[in-house]
Amino acid sequence: MPARVWQALAGVIALLLIAVVGLDQWQARRGEPSLFRLSWPAQHSREAPSGGEPRRLAVEPVTAGATPARLRVAIILDEVGGRRDVFEALRDLRRRLTLAVLPASPLAPSIAREASRSGMEVLLNLPMEPYRYPELDPGPGALMMSMPHEELRRLVVQHLDALPGVVGVINHMGSKLTEDRERMREVVRVLAARRLFLVDAYASNLSIAYDEAKVVGLRAARRQILIDSAGGENAERASWNGVGEWAERHGEAIVLARGEPVTARLLREYIPRWEARGLRLVPVSELVR
Repeated sequence: MPARVWQALAGVIALLLIAVVGLDQWQARRGEPSLFRLSWPAQHSREAPSGGEPRRLAVEPVTAGATPARLRVAIILDEVGGRRDVFEALRDLRRRLTLAVLPASPLAPSIAREASRSGMEVLLNLPMEPYRYPELDPGPGALMMSMPHEELRRLVVQHLDALPGVVGVINHMGSKLTEDRERMREVVRVLAARRLFLVDAYASNLSIAYDEAKVVGLRAARRQILIDSAGGENAERASWNGVGEWAERHGEAIVLARGEPVTARLLREYIPRWEARGLRLVPVSELVR
């Protein structure tokens, strides 16, 4: 057979292999098992975790091969602080949940204090400028791109001082600001000085919040599963359905969901199911590194 024919066949085979590998990566990035039992990095899209920006199930890989005794799930409920009935419903679950409290919410200080006393971890839900601002408003006290660095630091300190019992910070919105290295460096330096940790809500696939935290030696993590609360109960239920499988496949999961009545009701249903499968609900501080 002529050499040119062999070269053409080799090219076709190479293209087929590339297509198969690409399909395997795509499947793994959607949270499905790899055809070749490989661990591919996750594909992210610019999805914000709160405040009107789209929410959907999204994943960030951790490690594989954990035994059932070591399966851990950390659930962060964000945008907490405006409704006492939601807080009480979450508290009545009597589990080690993590509440992210918006600092400007009317009940924020009292809810933060009560949550901490009830054995739940409290994070500052730090509002930051998103893309599409002012159409999307992160609320009062937000860190904005137009602010000088000293103003950013002052606001972070002010919000931390206003919430008793805070052990860490997670961004609220912030798809734009978390992409800015200089501004995020100012934020993480304040947290490092107070020995707090950071959870990057991953409002943008270009967020450098986690990376900047590691640069200054700050304990940090990224959320791995984002619960869809915008599509109604059926969409949110579909998102929760994937949590147990994800934790069993990767050993642990950091889940971010909005603190709403339907979420509290669904957690009352799902938590016993996970525990029956050997999953432990843990505060997010156990999964930061």
